[in-house]
Amino acid sequence: MPVTPFDATPTPRREFIGQVAAAAAALSAAACAAPAAAIQAAAAPAPRPPVKWDDAWTARITGKHKGVFDAPEIAEGTVIANANVWMKANKDVYGLQDSDLSAVLVVRHSALPMFMDDWYWDRYDLGKLMKVKDDATRKWAKRNPFWKPEPGAKGPNPYTFESLNARGCILIGCNLAAMGLAYEAAEKTKAPIAEMQDEVKAHLIPGVTLAPNGVFAVMRAQEAGCTYMRSA
Repeated sequence: MPVTPFDATPTPRREFIGQVAAAAAALSAAACAAPAAAIQAAAAPAPRPPVKWDDAWTARITGKHKGVFDAPEIAEGTVIANANVWMKANKDVYGLQDSDLSAVLVVRHSALPMFMDDWYWDRYDLGKLMKVKDDATRKWAKRNPFWKPEPGAKGPNPYTFESLNARGCILIGCNLAAMGLAYEAAEKTKAPIAEMQDEVKAHLIPGVTLAPNGVFAVMRAQEAGCTYMRSA
């Protein structure tokens, strides 16, 4: 089983959920842990405004055929392969083009690092921690191999998120898992949790929209007419 970032030993699903719950608790602690007078005395910073979620991605699900690919684990990039073979089959069987199809890729739970950029992978040594090797070097990846072609590659690589995004695929990330990354980064670096939350959001790969959580995103896609495919 893949491991969660900043933990070199395999992390059970139950422990991961516990970490996410801890992250959520950390977000709300300042609002409910002390009376208003104590908060004022401590000169606590003003609370952040509520998050405004972008649900506009559901309006893009207009294809003749629609599919949602659910990736709770990295699984060697299975979600990318599944989306590619589905689109190719629709072209081969029905003669459909990319514009005729709506593919939603939901990356959640321990797969969320697939949506982080090269800087984040290098900064937190995600290749080693997630047991992902770079095909070119056969060493632990220092860049995100799922994002775009390796440096110096000739031409696009269809088996990347960059390629799928260019073809109109909808990339949705789980915010709950993203904040779990931020929480673990804060624990590791001793930096403020708010700073680490901003860092995670700043280093998502282009084209990714965060949903409140992956379960929500999968069900919203199904409500919009997508057929479900687990990709792990």
